[in-house]
Amino acid sequence: MKKILSCLLIACCILSFTSCSKKENKEKPKVNAFEIKTATNVVKSYMNFIMKEDYENGKKLYSKELSEKVSNMPISDMKIKGYKVTESNEVGRSGVFKVRVTRTSMDSSQSCLDEYSIRIVKDGAEYKISEITNTPQNEAFVEDMGIRFRDKKNVKTNLIIDKAGFPKYVYSKDDGARLYKVVVPIKEFSSINFSYEGDKLAVSTYNKNSFIGIVNIDQSLAVQGSATNPTEESPQGGGSGEIAKEKPIGKELISIDLLIDCKVEFMTFSLDEKFLIVQYNKEKKGKYIRVYNVDNGEMIPVNFEKDYPIEKVQIVFSSFGEDTMTYEVMPKPNVNSPEADIIGKWKLDLKTFTVDKL
Repeated sequence: MKKILSCLLIACCILSFTSCSKKENKEKPKVNAFEIKTATNVVKSYMNFIMKEDYENGKKLYSKELSEKVSNMPISDMKIKGYKVTESNEVGRSGVFKVRVTRTSMDSSQSCLDEYSIRIVKDGAEYKISEITNTPQNEAFVEDMGIRFRDKKNVKTNLIIDKAGFPKYVYSKDDGARLYKVVVPIKEFSSINFSYEGDKLAVSTYNKNSFIGIVNIDQSLAVQGSATNPTEESPQGGGSGEIAKEKPIGKELISIDLLIDCKVEFMTFSLDEKFLIVQYNKEKKGKYIRVYNVDNGEMIPVNFEKDYPIEKVQIVFSSFGEDTMTYEVMPKPNVNSPEADIIGKWKLDLKTFTVDKL
C-alpha cells in the first residue's frame, strides 16, 4: 500500500512540475520572434515618409544592404498621394507586404498605379526594409483630346474618355438651390488619379473653374482591345476615308462638383474607395480640401471652408487611415492672428463625420 501511495505521490509531483514548466514556457516571451504587427508599422511609417517626400527619414528604415544600393536620383513630378497595404505574409524571420501605390503628376495630367513588394527583416532588435520591388499596374495620361489607359506593360493603349464624354453643363455644390447650370470647362485636363483597384479614375478639367468627376473603367475591354480601329474606313466604301470613333473603356462618368475660381492640385481615394478627397487652390485665397462620396458624388457633411476661418488659414490633406482622414490647418503667410487653437493636425472620422484635433 505504501508503495502505491509513493508511486502516486511521485506521479503527481512529475505532472505538477511538467504543468508548471509548460506554463512558464508558454508565458515566457519569445525574444527572437518576428512580430508581423511591428513590421506592418515599419511599412506604414516608411510610406508616410515617402508621401511627405521626407526621403532622409525614409532611408533610415533601410537595411545596410539596401542602403548601399540607393543612389540620389532627380526628384520626379509624379508624387505619391495614396497607398494601401493589401497583403502581408510572414516568412521565417521576415515579412513580405504588398502595397498599392497611386502616383499623380503635379505638372500634367498623368497618373499611375503600382504595386510595391516590401520585405521587412529583423536585424537584432530592429526591423528594417531589406528589399523593395515594383510592378506597374495601370497608367493614365492625356493624349490629343482624351485620357488614355495602359494596362500593366502593354504597348497598346485604350481611350478612357475624350472631351465629348464630359457633360456640357453641371451644377456647383455651392449652388444649394440648383439655380444655375454652369458650363463645364474643357479647355484643358488637369489632375487625374487612380483608385487602388484601378477600376476608377478621378478626373478634372480646368478653365478658370474646375470640373471634377469619376470615371468607372471596364478593364476587361482594355484586355480585349478596342473593337474598332480608329483609322478604319467606313464599310460603305466609296473612298470617303471616313474615320470611325474609338470606343472608350470608360463605362460611366459620375459628376462630382464644379469649383468656381479654383484649380485642382490633386485628388486621392480613401482606403475603402468610398470617398474622394480633392485638394484645390482657391484663387487669391489659398489651399483647401473637400471630401465627396464616390457612389453618388455628394459632399460629406463637413464643409472645411465654412468650418474654419479661411481668411486666416489654409487646409492641407495629410493621409487616409482605416475609416479616418488626417489633415493640417496652417496659418496663412502675413496673418497677424494665427488662430493658435485650431492650427495643427486634425482627424476626421469617416463614419460619424466628426473631427478631433490631434
